Amino acid sequence: MKKIILGTALVASALMAEVVTLTPYGGTIDYGNDATKSFKDKATLLGAHMSIGTLGYLVEADYSHIKTKYIDPTIPNLQQDDITLAYSKYYTNAMFKVGAHYINTNDKQLDDGIIGIIALGGYKYFGYDKLSYGLEGYYSYYKNGHDENYLRVKKINIFQETPYISYYKSINTNWGNTISFKANFQQANDYVKKSYTSYELSDTLFYKSLFATLTYYNGEMKTGIKDGGMTVFNTLDLMKNGYSAKLGYYFKKNIVANISYTQNTYTEYTFLRDNTNDVAIASVSYSF
Repeated sequence: MKKIILGTALVASALMAEVVTLTPYGGTIDYGNDATKSFKDKATLLGAHMSIGTLGYLVEADYSHIKTKYIDPTIPNLQQDDITLAYSKYYTNAMFKVGAHYINTNDKQLDDGIIGIIALGGYKYFGYDKLSYGLEGYYSYYKNGHDENYLRVKKINIFQETPYISYYKSINTNWGNTISFKANFQQANDYVKKSYTSYELSDTLFYKSLFATLTYYNGEMKTGIKDGGMTVFNTLDLMKNGYSAKLGYYFKKNIVANISYTQNTYTEYTFLRDNTNDVAIASVSYSF
């Protein structure tokens, strides 16, 4: 699993000239060390995000490595590398995005996987205010995966549709606010249960060089996709609900730092009791 929040990766899109933005990040995941709820103990995450673009287009590349330790020291560490590439094209009142997310892992639950990314969106301006809406689509493919019965190796195909809507309100020269809503609909015909539905609500408040985001999600998600395809939960765990808080600060127009904390409640595969993990991430973005 890769859990990452990149609140400043799109800073380049606000500038007319071509801009390169680099965002190194790192964090930890604490699974609680309760052997009745999870096999996992702690994980560390390191990675980097890069974007190149203007107001007309954006190219994104992301790489991350996660190492997870198990409670049982005899179990080898889980090692996983994620690579994501995406291209977005922007028009006056519309946009589209295509990309792919590749996973290389030694976790044999689903093994290596690839996710196709496509999105269509639109936006309208009302003075300084902005309404955004659209539909994200994801296709996940795991050649050597398993379903919940874990009887044999099989191909796993999952389709996810994520409609979204957000509204930015300019309060005055110092204050602004964005509220966003997403729904996730998954069709997983290769699993025992064939469909999953969840939703996500977030609010971001801007004050001068400071911004803060609160996010809450609920419902059911299995092997789901978040963050525009940058985050993939490539396990048989059942995600149920969670929240996150993120704080960011613009030291300069081209230097942004943020920290985030996320708590996820889920049922780990083969367990009956819900577990909660804690995710802490820090990143710095530099544009030139």
